[in-house]
Amino acid sequence: MSQFKPGDLALTLKAGWGFEAMTTVTLDVFLRKGETGQEPDGRLFTPKYDGWVVYRGDADGAGFFRPEHLMPLRGDSQPEQQKSREVVE
Repeated sequence: MSQFKPGDLALTLKAGWGFEAMTTVTLDVFLRKGETGQEPDGRLFTPKYDGWVVYRGDADGAGFFRPEHLMPLRGDSQPEQQKSREVVE
């Protein structure tokens, strides 16, 4: 969980919960296994594993993903290949 915080953008690495792989999502709240969350329609759910409640960036819809199935999308998480191209003066 430490690499993420609520409000972060992430990319889904797996399909699930009505989301395709490689979908941009916004992280809402982290739930631990057994905690209760509320779906947008008001129904309650209890996850069987730790994970993030997420929302699609381009449409309505919420999902739930394990942290290892999400890739952070922020400046300090650039792929190493891109970082290696930076010029050192």
